[in-house]
Amino acid sequence: MPETGDSHPWPFPVSELTAGLRRYVGAPSLRVKRLWEEPLVRRSATGDLRALGVEVEIEVKPEAKAKTKFKSQRPKSKTHKDAESRTGTATGIETRTFNFVVKEPVGTTRAGLAGVGLREVGVYRSLAPQLPVLTPQLIAADSTGAWLVMENLPASRAPNAWTADDYKAAIKDLARLHDCFWSLQEDLSIYPWMGRPLTTDFQIHVVAAAAAVEKIVFQSAPAVIAGSAERLEALARLIGEAERVVAPLRAAPQTLLHGDYWPGNISLLADGRRTVLDWQLIGLGPGVLDLLVFVNHSRWWFSELPVSPADLIAEYRRTIAVSPGCSWPDVDWDILWDHALMWRFTQQWLDLLAAMPPALVEARAVLLEEVWLTPVMEAIERRL
Repeated sequence: MPETGDSHPWPFPVSELTAGLRRYVGAPSLRVKRLWEEPLVRRSATGDLRALGVEVEIEVKPEAKAKTKFKSQRPKSKTHKDAESRTGTATGIETRTFNFVVKEPVGTTRAGLAGVGLREVGVYRSLAPQLPVLTPQLIAADSTGAWLVMENLPASRAPNAWTADDYKAAIKDLARLHDCFWSLQEDLSIYPWMGRPLTTDFQIHVVAAAAAVEKIVFQSAPAVIAGSAERLEALARLIGEAERVVAPLRAAPQTLLHGDYWPGNISLLADGRRTVLDWQLIGLGPGVLDLLVFVNHSRWWFSELPVSPADLIAEYRRTIAVSPGCSWPDVDWDILWDHALMWRFTQQWLDLLAAMPPALVEARAVLLEEVWLTPVMEAIERRL
């Protein structure tokens, strides 16, 4: 048994980690010598998975050494060197040190929906080679997504320090992702673990939203909603007319959605490339839903952005107009945006607000109004 170096048990069997490392390195004689926990800087993000740092020391026997190949998507630069170090011995045994990330799902998954870990494992095992964006390489994982061991790709610049060019480049990456799977919903139907929020999963989200509003009323919090008869009436209309809310979204071209695409889930590497992380909300739908998440999550977490939301939206529309060649008159785009805003609020934010501590609501009151509540209420007034 390898040394663990700490009292916190790892969720994976060492045998499965060893098998994954043998595939990753291309060395069938590899064995795990030692495990320990490393400090891991956690980005500020709302998510269903937690990350732990782990470095694994391995020994490669001489016959395996000559065959060693790294199939990682990591650029062979400073980032690559940081993740692996080697020492040799007179006997020909080579010791290497790696740094990985261990992810475990936290919280609960709504009944009827695929688990968040299962979705992410599905992406890395089935879709990653087809994606036009970089992803971390999966080293090993539980088949149900209970845990994943992945490459650690630390960002060279924190998300809150992104420049305007970083934001625009990420938007272009998003447009390339959507273009790659544009109108391919039938082809993607072979992945049963993929979210389908507008179709198969629709009623599950609506029922959960209704329960969230009931909870808000029962606990009289947050007061910005529970204390306003007008807002409660608007939310009742939003949920009662959910079919109308999603109708324009269903009619739009469907594509592969990351589901939680924003700077907090993108690692900007030292060579300027971007690695997209946290695929647990992957699903099918119109690209505007991913774009809305990018814009609103960025505003929610960072408040002042180096580029305006209007410029980010325009960048996406320009890119999509070239390939796959889809464009919307401004009036149609405004309708689509309003409906995306209403649906995302229904699908995710009512749940979050019902569970949000009053102190956090108070601390984020201005942003809550500017980013979500006022725009959603105005969209309901315009469209429903």
